[in-house]
Amino acid sequence: MGNTFYFDWEVHFMEWLQSLDSPAVLLLAKAVSVIGNEMIMIGLVGMIYWCVDKHLAKRMAVSILPAFILSALVKGALLRRRPYMDHSGIACLRAPHSDGEIMDPMIQGFSFPSMHSTISASGFGTAAYAVRKRPIVIMAVVMPFLIGCSRFYLGVHYPTDVLSGWMLGAVSIFLLQALYDRLDKKLPIYAGIMLMALPGILYCRDAEYFSCLGSTAGFMAAFLFEEKYVKFESTRVPHKFVLRTVFGLGLFVLVGQAMKLPFSEELLSSHTAAAYAIRTVRYAVSVFVSVGVYPMAFDKTKII
Repeated sequence: MGNTFYFDWEVHFMEWLQSLDSPAVLLLAKAVSVIGNEMIMIGLVGMIYWCVDKHLAKRMAVSILPAFILSALVKGALLRRRPYMDHSGIACLRAPHSDGEIMDPMIQGFSFPSMHSTISASGFGTAAYAVRKRPIVIMAVVMPFLIGCSRFYLGVHYPTDVLSGWMLGAVSIFLLQALYDRLDKKLPIYAGIMLMALPGILYCRDAEYFSCLGSTAGFMAAFLFEEKYVKFESTRVPHKFVLRTVFGLGLFVLVGQAMKLPFSEELLSSHTAAAYAIRTVRYAVSVFVSVGVYPMAFDKTKII
């Protein structure tokens, strides 16, 4: 299943890179690649939101989520197979999804563009755009570069996947952050992001898209809910920083797992409309509870 298209130089470059066979580089590539995972980046936004600066976190979400969506929409349209699936000289050094058949595109997802590259560029780039301090700017250049390079070193993306991801992330920053600064009320931005996401329902058959759709709906609803009913304050108190993050991430996982319980594993892992609907709702509710409702406990308990 899927389409195969590439430049010859991409294949030769990836084969040469993997031929270097350095355990240290492989370890670094695997570690860096994990940082660019969409759930890790969303968790980072959550930590910033709960503890450091909720306004910065909202800015980051406004860039990351559309970039996430567009990446999923393009993947679903082009269906580019991953490099290791079509080139015997390229090994898969770390499977995109470790819990399934490595050669199945429906499980491992498609290649173009690199979602890790897109999300890391939009997330770290937005932080640099908003904060404009040298260490943050340096991180915004170094981290997406390392994350992107790790993806084609590991054999799961072509270099053009990564380059396209960086470009998509950069476009999301400059277009959406300008709009974010211009509009006092953010509802039109949130509504526009959701409308942009919806066409994928008609043709996307990648679980990542439905995770993205649910996460986007959850974040947008949570931000509106927080602005109207919660209005919590950020904290720099060390123990509150730790507790807010641990409880917030734990709540996200707990709600998500609890919502799986009424359904069989066979249904949840299937590529059916019902499975995709459950996944979308599960992510939407998990994000809304942990981002919108959970901060209500901050002022009431005084502990976090």
